[in-house]
Amino acid sequence: MNINKKDLNYYNIEDQCFANSKATKITKGDLNFNRYFISDFVEIQRKSFYTLLEKGIIEEFSKRNPITNNKKTIELFFYPDYYQLTPPEYTPSQAILKSKSYTSKLYIPVQLTEKTFMSDFKQKKAKTLFYFQNPTKFFTQSKMIKLKWVYIGDIPLMTKRGHFILNGCARVIVNQMIRSPGIYYQKKNYENFSTKWSEKPQNTFTRYYADLICNRGTWLRIEMDKYNKIWAQMKRVPKIPIMWFLIAVGLTDKIVLKSIIDSKILLYNFQEDPFNSQKKSLPYVKTPPAAWTKIYNIVFSKKIKKTQNKNRTNKNLKQITKKLTKLPKTKQKKDVIISTKPILESHNQQFYNSSFNQTEFITLKKEIELKSEQGRKWIFNKFMNPRTYDLGKVGRLNFNNKLKLSISSNITTLTPQDFLAATNYLILVAKGLRELDDIDHLKNRRVRTSGELIQMQIGVGLVRLEKTIREKMSLLGYGHSSESLLSTKSSANTTKKSKNSSLVSLKNKPNKDKDKNKIDISNIINTKPFNGALREFFGTSPLSQFMDQINPLAELTHKRRLSSMGPGGVTRDSATLAIRGIHPSHYGRICPVETPEGKNTGLVNSLTAYSRVNSEGYIETPFYKVYKGQVQKKKGLYFFSAKQEEKIKLGAPDLYTSDIGFLPKASIPVRIIEDFTKISRNELQYVGVAPIQMISIATSLIPFFEHDDANRALMGSNMQRQAVPILKPQRPIVGTGLEARAVSDSGHVVTAKYSGIVTYTSSNKIIIYTL
Repeated sequence: MNINKKDLNYYNIEDQCFANSKATKITKGDLNFNRYFISDFVEIQRKSFYTLLEKGIIEEFSKRNPITNNKKTIELFFYPDYYQLTPPEYTPSQAILKSKSYTSKLYIPVQLTEKTFMSDFKQKKAKTLFYFQNPTKFFTQSKMIKLKWVYIGDIPLMTKRGHFILNGCARVIVNQMIRSPGIYYQKKNYENFSTKWSEKPQNTFTRYYADLICNRGTWLRIEMDKYNKIWAQMKRVPKIPIMWFLIAVGLTDKIVLKSIIDSKILLYNFQEDPFNSQKKSLPYVKTPPAAWTKIYNIVFSKKIKKTQNKNRTNKNLKQITKKLTKLPKTKQKKDVIISTKPILESHNQQFYNSSFNQTEFITLKKEIELKSEQGRKWIFNKFMNPRTYDLGKVGRLNFNNKLKLSISSNITTLTPQDFLAATNYLILVAKGLRELDDIDHLKNRRVRTSGELIQMQIGVGLVRLEKTIREKMSLLGYGHSSESLLSTKSSANTTKKSKNSSLVSLKNKPNKDKDKNKIDISNIINTKPFNGALREFFGTSPLSQFMDQINPLAELTHKRRLSSMGPGGVTRDSATLAIRGIHPSHYGRICPVETPEGKNTGLVNSLTAYSRVNSEGYIETPFYKVYKGQVQKKKGLYFFSAKQEEKIKLGAPDLYTSDIGFLPKASIPVRIIEDFTKISRNELQYVGVAPIQMISIATSLIPFFEHDDANRALMGSNMQRQAVPILKPQRPIVGTGLEARAVSDSGHVVTAKYSGIVTYTSSNKIIIYTL
């Protein structure tokens, strides 16, 4: 029996009702129902794993379709929409006791097609022909199609409590906070000192740059230097003039100069350096092939120098050996030591002074063409190849919104329009016509949940699997081409006797090599790459951690943790105070109190009690709508991301309301983006849900928290997680009303799946009748 997608509701716990959360009343009347709106505390983990099973696996496999060999005679195709998961071998408790993993086997239907190849002379005889890239080659109908369910590997399953069990150990995948893919404009301050020892700079000036950030691939920086020259920069690559770069991407010089404001700035790169007159000025380029050759020369400058030096030495050595062979044998040894230097010098002069022959000119032309082609391939693979560069749908949305483009969300690579609009926007920023971006704002940061992190690792495993499949296809497919078959047939027709004798020998002796070289799905696909990638992630990744199991609160906070570190994030040493600090956009999303002391301060954070992560990875927080001065609590919660919150007028959650929900007539303190003002109740749009909205679960368990010093509250919220549970648990004397809810969501308490009336209780069982 296999797990169907209907059974995936195991991870979707939105319908659960929690009867245990009987909190003490804080406000009067029936308006104290907002605490029941708090989403499940472990929902962030379960929901992300649910989306992985629903969409993530299908996405990753469809990216790899189809896999072909070099000759395109064999094709492998996955059908991920129909994937099946087997029920796990052990239950979570059995896996812990037996020190086994709580995993499920992944099966996917795979189709293998082998196409027969025919050369030009057999074109007429073929009944149906399919045309491919090379016009001289044709394919007939598929010779062989095989469809089979294939075991790809083991996927660790998440338990109801939101963690994984591997080799009997509970592991949690921490959510990662990273810079959202997109384009960001920032400034850089330059200082000029009159002498080395001068304390104050003689003059200071600012220059601007744009960072183009992606999910997968190389980050690009378009930067203005001291002399207002614009360059395209990448890691481990010399800087390229922006004009060359734009033309190389596929634009013409006319389009570039017409569509960019104050396009003279782009031509500064081709002017002579006033401070260094010996330095040659860069040539102006008009066509893409010329730009490709120039970029190739810049990027592979070291490689070119090495090859040139090698070629020169090889030619010189050949000339020397020719001259030495003419010398008498007795004098050879002595003359070698004396005569090499003048011979080399004379040869070099001859080589440079000699005019080009026609053959030499042709070879030079071919070399230039090769360079331009390699330059084109380099740019394509860096930014325009979907296999090597990926913005993601979120990145594409950010680019479109920022640069006001209308490119399809399916195009997740960079386009010429992106580069053109990015340079134009940079010039506008430099002139003060556009604003800079705040990197620490939560609209520019997103959360990679556990499901997304596993999906990325599955992608890594599938890339490795694709590589092994290609290698095996080339090995097994070698010698199966129809050209070799045709040649054997023609030779067989000429010599009938030899054919008959070979047939007799084949009947008598079974050919073992044929079975080995036979192309089959089971021979091609291997489970090692997929399993290895997942094992590597769960075992060695800094985001995969042993679950903190000291008490239920420790478990809960570990599953709701946000880390800025890990692959693609910041390091402890490079992180500045700006990254570690509290930002106004953190309100209701990230707790300003709960963070570790020491090196990780501000890099490891906690989600607030009411916050949730949306499908795009942005953190949202809820508010009540205000209509003509009345708080519409019965209408439910309105969730806003940090970007959406900038457009609304927000009131504090602890504002006094009447029995009917009306706010006082006096002017009310509100926050509009980052400014605090007072407005009338009719102008107010939204109001906070609860005072604990801005703090995490651990912090909200501290009574009279508002009277504490922030540093002491930080220590208190951290030390609560280190408390060892007592044998007979008791209710706290002074509580905040969130204790029962925290315990029930941690999974350490027996909870009913549906709400109802308790009719019978004993030490063995509890009977509940649902309505």
